[in-house]
Amino acid sequence: MFTGIVQEIGKIVLIRKRSEVWELSVRTDHLYQQAEVSDSIAVNGVCLTVVKKDKNVLVFEAVKPTVNLTGIKRLRTGSLVNLEPALKAGDKLGGHYVLGHVDCEARIKMISKAGGYHVFSIEYPSQYGLLLVDKGSVAVDGISLTLARVVPGYFILNIIPHTYDQTILKYKRPGDRVNLEFDYLLKSVQKH
Repeated sequence: MFTGIVQEIGKIVLIRKRSEVWELSVRTDHLYQQAEVSDSIAVNGVCLTVVKKDKNVLVFEAVKPTVNLTGIKRLRTGSLVNLEPALKAGDKLGGHYVLGHVDCEARIKMISKAGGYHVFSIEYPSQYGLLLVDKGSVAVDGISLTLARVVPGYFILNIIPHTYDQTILKYKRPGDRVNLEFDYLLKSVQKH
């Protein structure tokens, strides 16, 4: 389990595609020191397992269904990714409950500046409309964010400068795709 508070931006240094499994090698300075083989780390919001570590590089594996559902298929050598280690007992819950189980990809419709912050409009598939509420939570590429406003077909996020500067949001452009994970608590309520 995660909270959507990104700890570091990592860089893809190698991608190996072996049949049904992709191997992602990610350079990381800070998280490398504390990560162990078998740890779960969210990579752009996708919960992946560390399978090897060597010289500031963490190696993860992703199976074909995960690759197909998420933006992992769009990563290339040199791509930057948001990283967050799994929660440990006693850690602060700074964002919201994020499982690392991406629901879908979505397209950034618009990015603008409003005063000292950025405004992102992100399209979403209609079947997820009931999982989005004004002032609710959503994870975008693993970042815990508050929905400023939800309108049919897209939602609006107000991104504070700190979040913009400390995540890969600063590299995004309209038309880019992002991983979305909808609020687990809303998903649980909708199921019952």
